[in-house]
Amino acid sequence: MRKVIKYIIFGIIICLISMWVSSLIKCEILTHKHYDEFKDAYKQNQMLSEMEYFKVLEYSPYNLAKIYYVSKGNKCANVLTFKFNSDTNLWEEISCNTIWSTTGSASEVIYPYWWHFIYGGF
Repeated sequence: MRKVIKYIIFGIIICLISMWVSSLIKCEILTHKHYDEFKDAYKQNQMLSEMEYFKVLEYSPYNLAKIYYVSKGNKCANVLTFKFNSDTNLWEEISCNTIWSTTGSASEVIYPYWWHFIYGGF
């Protein structure tokens, strides 16, 4: 009976890790595919500083995209939501959500990059 419980717990842990890793892989693929579209898109928001890197969390062609931007020096991270404007053929920012900041002004957790909130402090 104990062996069965151990296998069930092990199976659940493997499933959770597999879901997380597959989400990371999806983000990496989307980021690689759409890098040029979003590498400078954060500049539409005048309040954000220079970015170190970004990850594409969600992408719907010619509709909506959610991008996770991390500032230089890991000072803060924001999720910017963009809507595609078919008139100009450009992505336009429609919202900005600060996820975490070392200044303590935000300390959320975002999936699949849940460990990043450590940069902003507990």
